[in-house]
Amino acid sequence: MPVPASQVFDFIEQQATVAIERHEIASTAFGTLRRSLRQIVVTLRDSDTQEALDISDRLRALLSEWLTVPVSFDSSMLDTLRELLGATEGVQSRWGLDVRKLYESALRAVAELPSIENPVREAIRMAIREQRSQGQTFKVYCSRRARLHFESVLVPTEDPPLLEIAFLHSVRDYRETAPFDVLIKVGPLRARGWGSAPDALLSAPRFRKLLQIVWSGCSDEPDFGYDPVSPPTDSQGASGSTAATNSGSRRGQITWTTRLVRSGQDTGALPGDAAELDELRVFREMIQQREKRTATLVQVDEEHAILYPPHSLVLSFDPDPASREPIDRRMPSETLVEGMYLIRPLVDDIDFGGVRAEHGHYSQIWKSRLELEWRANAAGLIARLRTAGLNLQHLSSAIQHWCKPPSTVIHAPQQMKHFEVLLRVLEVDGNAPNNRNQKAPLWNLAWNEVRRSRGEAIQFGVQEQEIVEEQLLNILRKLVPQIRDRAMAGGGFHLAIPPGSGITGDLLFLRVSGIEEGFSVPETDLKVIRELSMVDQWRD
Repeated sequence: MPVPASQVFDFIEQQATVAIERHEIASTAFGTLRRSLRQIVVTLRDSDTQEALDISDRLRALLSEWLTVPVSFDSSMLDTLRELLGATEGVQSRWGLDVRKLYESALRAVAELPSIENPVREAIRMAIREQRSQGQTFKVYCSRRARLHFESVLVPTEDPPLLEIAFLHSVRDYRETAPFDVLIKVGPLRARGWGSAPDALLSAPRFRKLLQIVWSGCSDEPDFGYDPVSPPTDSQGASGSTAATNSGSRRGQITWTTRLVRSGQDTGALPGDAAELDELRVFREMIQQREKRTATLVQVDEEHAILYPPHSLVLSFDPDPASREPIDRRMPSETLVEGMYLIRPLVDDIDFGGVRAEHGHYSQIWKSRLELEWRANAAGLIARLRTAGLNLQHLSSAIQHWCKPPSTVIHAPQQMKHFEVLLRVLEVDGNAPNNRNQKAPLWNLAWNEVRRSRGEAIQFGVQEQEIVEEQLLNILRKLVPQIRDRAMAGGGFHLAIPPGSGITGDLLFLRVSGIEEGFSVPETDLKVIRELSMVDQWRD
């Protein structure tokens, strides 16, 4: 329930001063890791090979996460880098000696990190303990995926766990929370992308103090929380080391004070070096140069999301019994909100006479064969696939992922050429009859099934699609009682389109678990179900 406006106004009226306490943390090992990875990302971005571009994007997402999420400094960081880039000799043969030296520097630095605790995590733990000891109410603003990292900061034998009410994940969460004492935020104040937060944190504060914990060099966006009728707050105007200095500015009826506390040092930084260069700013400028569109993320389960361009109207279902239009087209983050359901029609290919198949029909054939081969001889299967041309970096983990049964999507290789190789090696490459009494390669039909599950198949032109959606709206509105019963369970589900409706296929209902802005996405990846690990590369 939204907080009454009168309560917010009373809080602002009574609150003469709001403080920003910014803790900037430096580390020699992490600083070396940052510089090395940043330079690799920028270098590979200039490459003309798709492999280099893909690795650059994944490294950029990885470093951005480490800068904005309180991750544990453990061996998984080293494993991730090695899995992504491979052996140092291979790095040199593909991208040269300079990249190899940067990679080796990054490996040495990341190997040191498990011997120390991430100082950001330590700062969060100390801050939470301080607020609790003083009886202060506090909230943590972070993305849903980052929440588990905050929860793991506390020591189970010493600290009570963080409750769900301690977290804010969206503008809606912030708008519906009552005024409180302290807001804890990791990373710079950014309106979009990694570590993003709503401008309302500064334009409409509901707290007495913002405790911001950042890595040295990560600067706030200069126009974050900009209010055209009052001067912007300079949350970085103060300077200091472990001691604090204060500055103040007026913002409407509230006076803001800033306090900057610096800790740690980066002894590997040289005078004039890019030690204080803001990677998040560099990465944002880098991706803005590419042909991408602004997009809003709609998360549909723990592993998958769909990215929609601005002002998209999405077919959806509102389970609220009081809703006047349970089935309607809604705009993400405006009228489509968490708890509602996206409706993804998996209609048959009318134009091309495709074989009628349930969601995952063909996948049952090749997945069962893949699982059998994997269990019998995993090493042999990997060798055969690589020999046949499927030479992915993380083939072992990819195969295990492909073995998963269909859920929101059918888990399969991202590219058609890789899928064809997989089924050929598995010897699942026979023919199947289509609706016109002709034979089609089974791998082709299976690939169409994968594409349909992701939403990639282009089944109709624009006008035809509009006609089909109108038909679907009429069908769905007749099914509301049945849909409402299925939605009671709270998870995703699918329904078959009733016979005689003029359209054959299935309706996939995906429960919206999160909505987030701040993405720049290639045109071909809009409105398509993608894995969250893949989506991360498109955060601004």
